[in-house]
Amino acid sequence: MSTHTTESHAGRFPRLATLLAFLAATPFVWSQHEFDDAADERGPIRISGNENAFGYSPAAMMAMMESLGNINRYARDEAAAFVEAISAKERVPSDYIITTPGSGPVLVMTALAYAAPGKNMITVTPGYLQLARAFEQAGGEVKSIPLTDDHAHDLDAMKEAIDEDTVIVYICNPNNPTGTIVDPDKLRAFIRSVPRDILVFVDEAYLELADGGLEANSMIGMVRQGRNVLVSRTFSKVYGMAGLRAGYGIAPPEVLAKLRPFHLGGPNLLACVGATAALGDEAAFAENVERYRATREMVTEALDDMGVKYADAHGSFVFIHTGVPIERFQARMEERNILVGRPFPPMLDWCRVSIGTEEEMMTFLRVFREIMTEEGRLASR
Repeated sequence: MSTHTTESHAGRFPRLATLLAFLAATPFVWSQHEFDDAADERGPIRISGNENAFGYSPAAMMAMMESLGNINRYARDEAAAFVEAISAKERVPSDYIITTPGSGPVLVMTALAYAAPGKNMITVTPGYLQLARAFEQAGGEVKSIPLTDDHAHDLDAMKEAIDEDTVIVYICNPNNPTGTIVDPDKLRAFIRSVPRDILVFVDEAYLELADGGLEANSMIGMVRQGRNVLVSRTFSKVYGMAGLRAGYGIAPPEVLAKLRPFHLGGPNLLACVGATAALGDEAAFAENVERYRATREMVTEALDDMGVKYADAHGSFVFIHTGVPIERFQARMEERNILVGRPFPPMLDWCRVSIGTEEEMMTFLRVFREIMTEEGRLASR
């Protein structure tokens, strides 16, 4: 950030210089409030939507502030710079990239591009449904394969479900809502076994938070090899920019050519600028990953101490077996000013709990223990 640029914008926006100085001197955790035993009385504590409670890159914030004077223009250079940054990060040519407001549009575009009466796609249940719902609405059939006993993708059953009318196999990895991850070697072998005319869509919205992260688990290498694979990513999770709406898909150009007729536009100027800066802020990224993993571990260790079952967690949430019907559990939590995840049929006595700040999760665990004890699921202490 140049001094000239900062001073020129500060002159146009009188309070900006003071705000910039404040933000520059404030730690990355500026968005968190101090620990408070009365946290559940401030509420509500929102651990229902997989939003990032830790904040986002200070570099992204500064870059967006510097661009406030430009929002009367379309995102031309900014959009191109965003694609260039993605290309460098993912080590793919720019024509392998399509940018969107969040990764959701990539799922919907894919459904619209491939769905037709008589065609089918394969997914799992419970799983993330945005692509499947759009596929059905566009006239296609969805084959939903039950998870394994340990709440993971059953790759063998998914392969067996493939027939001559299958056009997409969708794998959300880690899976939402269970948080379980597919072994990367097994997933690569699965992709190689799928007929080449079938698209394998790997949704990696939470993969940065898995053990080993992108380096160990991403299927981007299969895209680089020219496989019929589409990988999607979002800035709404580990990057903490859900309100900005930025994401992208990566696939061979011939795949993206099918999607482009349904593309309704990319991220806006500020989202492009912020996401580009976030990609370069490795310190903020690493700190968010560490905060997520440490807080998630704190939650699972507490659940272990209580003897409560949960799915192997690799995302920004933990899927917990409460043994209480989800509607009742949700209502009881909401009475205590805590909002938890929605129902995920058929696992209706399980609850998805998003990872919040350490303070929020300590409050959740205290209330969780009380409710579970009252429900007869835990012994009194």
